[in-house]
Amino acid sequence: MTTLRSAALLALLSASAAVLLALASRAPADVRLARPGPGATDPSLGARFTDGEVERHAAYRGPSYLFAALSLCLQIVFLVALAAGPWARFVGSVERLPGGWAAHAALVAVAVIVASAVVTLPLSFVRSYVIDTAWGLSTQSLPEWLRDRGLSLIVGATTGAVASVVFFGVQRWQPRTWWLWGWATFSLLTVVLVFVYPVIVAPLFNKFTPVKDESLAARVGRLAEDAGIAIDEVLVADASRRTTAENAYVAGFGSSKRLVLYDTLVASGTEAETAFVVAHELGHRAHGHIWKNVAITSAGLLAGFGALAVLGGWSGAWAWAGASGAADLRAVPVLLLFTVVASLVSLPVESSISRRFEAQADAVAVDLTRDPDTAVRVFRRLAFSNLADLKPPGPIVWALYTHPPTAQRIRAAKSGAAGLQDPARAGLGGAAEGLSHPSGAP
Repeated sequence: MTTLRSAALLALLSASAAVLLALASRAPADVRLARPGPGATDPSLGARFTDGEVERHAAYRGPSYLFAALSLCLQIVFLVALAAGPWARFVGSVERLPGGWAAHAALVAVAVIVASAVVTLPLSFVRSYVIDTAWGLSTQSLPEWLRDRGLSLIVGATTGAVASVVFFGVQRWQPRTWWLWGWATFSLLTVVLVFVYPVIVAPLFNKFTPVKDESLAARVGRLAEDAGIAIDEVLVADASRRTTAENAYVAGFGSSKRLVLYDTLVASGTEAETAFVVAHELGHRAHGHIWKNVAITSAGLLAGFGALAVLGGWSGAWAWAGASGAADLRAVPVLLLFTVVASLVSLPVESSISRRFEAQADAVAVDLTRDPDTAVRVFRRLAFSNLADLKPPGPIVWALYTHPPTAQRIRAAKSGAAGLQDPARAGLGGAAEGLSHPSGAP
């Protein structure tokens, strides 16, 4: 396929996907701009939501599922068209440039990442700007949105260039056992990325300041002490300049360890509600979820590199793209296609593990705060502010959900209230003692 035909095909598919998503996301203004009533977060409501609330949230979330499907299809078509079309000729031109193999590997990685960003830009624009603005979730202007996209592209291109140089460098260094060395090296890179993200990448997008509320800061300190977790400080991110959604997260380790709250979360909730969210994040620390996720990623990398080693012996896997094997820069689209398929296959497993981790963190938060009513209030409030799907389809939950559905989290919190009356679980020290292993672990 010629370069012109590949570009025309991708442009047509990109525009068509964006238009399809825009049409599917249409909803009346009174639905989009509706707000929950003053008693919508009442804990006595439990996991009950009105039909109107369920329908409104589904109207927002439905296009999100379509976006995921369209993005996947567009990505696959892009890589196939690239491999079968102009990529081999492009690599031939790059290899004639000065700089050696490392420069060539970095350049082709940047090229494919930039090309992918261009192809998916219309679809991303509709999803994360047009739709979120229409529903009142985005607070960004178009220039601000484009700035974020540019920064994300720079970060992605830099990371991709490093990964490409490492991948092809390992193959040149150890041509027989490259897959084992590749697994070990990329596992190490995962650890490095987890460490540097909160101190190098995150500050590119947000400003972080310590919690100013002294009462909240003292309460956080008590929760951390009860959980047996050492935290230097809790930071607040200026997320409101980008979104009205509420969130919190833990990141990093050692000197880069961070517990971050969105300013939208702090501004919208009471001290007790914010403390519950902090307790949830402490639950992730108590269970060592960051390191467990690193270990899971490493196991996935081992399986992936092992499969690539097997695939490497099959010439037909590379010949259609004009490549001689996995060590050929012409194989980049095929390698990325393999990554996409492998990620798709492993996604349900990763989602299931993530949901388990989130449920564990919820249980820790209920134990630490001993306030199930506040837990229910928080879950309901977050569901409304983030427009969570209140009745998500089972297959969607199985494949995509990193958190348990809202109703499930509420029911778990309410059922945990009975456990707080058990003398064997009385006191926060007893709760902390039970945090060293995931539930069900020996």
